Amino acid sequence: MTVRDERPRLAERNQDITVRNARPVPVAPPTGADDLPRYLRALRRLSNADDLAVAYAGCSLAVEVAGREGTAAGLVMAYSERSSAARRLGDLPAARSDAEAAAELLEVSGSDPEGATAALLTSRRIAVRLDLGDTESADALLAAGPFGGDLPDDTEFLLLRYVRGRLHSEAGRPGEGLADLYHCGERVAARRSDHPGVLPWRSAAALVLAGLGAAEAAERLVAEEVALTRRHGLASALGRALRIQGQVRPGLAGMSAAEEAVRVLQGTPRRFERAAALVDLGGLLNLARRRPQARRVLRDGLELAEACGSPALVARARSYYAGRSPGR
Repeated sequence: MTVRDERPRLAERNQDITVRNARPVPVAPPTGADDLPRYLRALRRLSNADDLAVAYAGCSLAVEVAGREGTAAGLVMAYSERSSAARRLGDLPAARSDAEAAAELLEVSGSDPEGATAALLTSRRIAVRLDLGDTESADALLAAGPFGGDLPDDTEFLLLRYVRGRLHSEAGRPGEGLADLYHCGERVAARRSDHPGVLPWRSAAALVLAGLGAAEAAERLVAEEVALTRRHGLASALGRALRIQGQVRPGLAGMSAAEEAVRVLQGTPRRFERAAALVDLGGLLNLARRRPQARRVLRDGLELAEACGSPALVARARSYYAGRSPGR
């Protein structure tokens, strides 16, 4: 189906944050609507390598091409991919706006509402809502769609299962969350494609296990992820694993991991992950009664959380800045 997309250009509106200083896209531009899948797959590889500003700029070109060609299916894919890049860059309002634009267009695109494109888009819509702290809305989205039951093991559905596992866990359903996360682990192990930078199921499961009091199992899982990312992972994947290790490990070992997470993430484009690391470290410093240092760290974390547009992370940063500690 052809369609003209008249909505304001989100790439232009958010350009100062997301594509500033981006180098040229190292992929041949799409020659037309039929060439968009090839182009967007290449951009996804750039995103997975944390070349996010370049991927975002490329996605904006894909939006323009799809709009010019009048292809709703192409716009769905382009907006969906740009939503993912924006979320990883820490521009959460732009990520949600693009994801919802894609969802609106999916309904008129002729795409299978239970197919791979819809599954990938649903995972992205849920993920950005979780980052915003909107668990209730994410839960409603899952309940209203066709992806609440068993899912195939194709890549897009496995990504959805991972995000669904996180949602179950954050919504107070740890058993269902662990079932989804462990299933992801089994499938990537069977494929010999266990890459924590793309599917960090261990650290997500470790948070659930720690919440259930299974500290030893949680520490073991997240230590495996840290070791994997140290060997052959992106700095952002290592930083995320260390941030969660800081929450799972007690005492000085946890503090050391949290401090390293902040240092590692400092050189990455993942602003929201860096903001979360700063806020988590500030909470741990509060627990250790190191209030002056905690306030300095939390000022930086609060500023970055506000720039990312996450009300939940902003609220947590303010709570810690007022002197509260995690779990209190």
